[in-house]
Amino acid sequence: MIDSLSERPLALFIDDGGVMNDNNLRAPEWRRLIGEFMPSRMGGTAEQWASANQAVFPVIWQHMLQRFHTFASHQAFYRTYAIGWISEMCSYLGVAVPPEEDAITLYSELAVYVGKREDCSIEGAASAVDSLHDSGYRLFTASGTASWELRAITARMGLAETFLELYGPDLIDHVKFGTEYYEGIFAHSGVQPKDALVIESDKECCRWAIESGANAVWIDPRGRGDATSLAAIAHALLWSKQQGSSRS
Repeated sequence: MIDSLSERPLALFIDDGGVMNDNNLRAPEWRRLIGEFMPSRMGGTAEQWASANQAVFPVIWQHMLQRFHTFASHQAFYRTYAIGWISEMCSYLGVAVPPEEDAITLYSELAVYVGKREDCSIEGAASAVDSLHDSGYRLFTASGTASWELRAITARMGLAETFLELYGPDLIDHVKFGTEYYEGIFAHSGVQPKDALVIESDKECCRWAIESGANAVWIDPRGRGDATSLAAIAHALLWSKQQGSSRS
């Protein structure tokens, strides 16, 4: 599949969690960095905040996932999640819950703080992105994470200048759910779906991308997908592109 796709110019839309960064490593990094950030803002100790997140996050995230498809906009989702997360964390610690607008600001600042410092990059992912950029591919992200958080994350990886746009459901105000998300980012970027290759860690997201008219490859480290890593996909794309150039 990748061999045939490499025969024409493609814009690559790359997921973050599961493709560039390991979510299993990200979770303990969040707990560590929450412990650095929150005590000076809200009181308590680093250990208390880390413990609170370990208890609160799985419950609130599962609740949000059950409601995911009901949100009319990403703004509504983000607002609900940020307020809920801060409220539950503060209640767990027994500290005063800030007003809603302050809670949203606090969560956004925390997310950027974490993005700038987390150490959870998948081995070979950053160099794969660099090699694809250097070979002339147009690169975009296609993430459920907000663009301002992605800016911090990609800067941490040394990739701040490699992406043309960081999608970011906030840029189209649609949660990363269904074909509408992909249709939205293709329209926003000016890329025709047939000229897009979506690189995803979620099989259902690949299905939505294909249904929107794009090409998609599924990364699964356990070998069930089209590739096991972004580095493997980059290697295949670059090799096929080189072979195509040598034949012309």
